[in-house]
Amino acid sequence: MALGDAERAEVLLGDPRTRRALRDDPERTLQVFELRAQEIQESIAVRRARGEQRDLAVVTAHRRTVAGSRLPA
Repeated sequence: MALGDAERAEVLLGDPRTRRALRDDPERTLQVFELRAQEIQESIAVRRARGEQRDLAVVTAHRRTVAGSRLPA
């Protein structure tokens, strides 16, 4: 994660508009970076939760299939 942050920072600092924004209004620009980082973290948390729900659904479906095959005909 830190490596990705470093790469993004290098790309952003390579952009003249970003450098100008940092120079003109550093506090606001840093707030934008913080908000973006928070959005990314929330997105990661949502993806993890969806993955966990999907895994649970697969396990539940498998258990139902196994239990269903054990019932007498």
